[in-house]
Amino acid sequence: MKTIVRGRLMAAVAAVGISFAGFATDAFAAAGWEFATAGNSFTNGTWDFATAFTVNNNVTLTGLGYYADPRTGNVDSNPVAFYQCADAQCLTTGTLLATATVTNVYPVSGHFRYVTIAPINLIAGVSYEVAGVSNSDNYTWADSGFFTNPDITILTSSGQSSRWQSLSTPNFLTGSGSLDRVGQDGYWGPNIFLGAPVFTGEGAVPEPATWAMMLAGFGLVGAAMRRRQQVARTSVSYA
Repeated sequence: MKTIVRGRLMAAVAAVGISFAGFATDAFAAAGWEFATAGNSFTNGTWDFATAFTVNNNVTLTGLGYYADPRTGNVDSNPVAFYQCADAQCLTTGTLLATATVTNVYPVSGHFRYVTIAPINLIAGVSYEVAGVSNSDNYTWADSGFFTNPDITILTSSGQSSRWQSLSTPNFLTGSGSLDRVGQDGYWGPNIFLGAPVFTGEGAVPEPATWAMMLAGFGLVGAAMRRRQQVARTSVSYA
C-alpha cells in the first residue's frame, strides 16, 4: 500500500513539474519589442495603435502591455486586445483571443507596463496582432536601439510597421496609416510578453483568470505536499 501511495504521489508531483517546466521553456522570455532610448514624447489625441507579427517559433504569450512614457512612468488605464489574424499579412480580419487593461498598478518593465494573462500558445507560421488605445497618453517612435524578440517578426506588409486609427477601443486594424519610419520601429503603443512572465519589479497583479489558474496550481502542489507528509509519517510508524 505504501508503495502504491508513494508511486501516485510521485506521479502527481511529476505532472505538476512537467506543467511548470513546459510553461517556462520558451527560448527567449522577454517583451515582443523594446529599445534603449525613447525617440519622442508626443500626443495629439486618442489613438488605437496596432502591430502585427508572424511567429517564428512556437512560444507562449503570457502578458499584454502598454507604453509608459519615461518622463512620468505612467499609463492611463489603456485597453489592449490580442487577435489571431485570418491571413498571413493581417490585412483582412482577426479573431479576438485576449484583452487586458494596463494601469499603474502593474510594474514598469523596460519602457512598458504588463498585465499577466492566461497563457496562449502561439504557433510558428501563424500571424497575430496586438492593439492598444493611447487615451491621449504620450507615445514614441524613431527609438534608438530598437529590437524585436527573435521568436517573432513584425509585419510591414501594410506599408508600415505600426497601424493606427483614431478610435477609443482596441480594434483589429488592417493598416490605415502611412509609413512612419523605415524598419520595424513603429508607434508605441501596445506590446506583448513572451515566455515565463518575469516582469521586472514587485507587486505585479495578475488578471482574474490568471489568478484562478495559479490558485488551482497551488492547490495541486499543496495536496501533493500533504500527501507526501502523510506517507512519511506512515513510514515512520512502521519502522
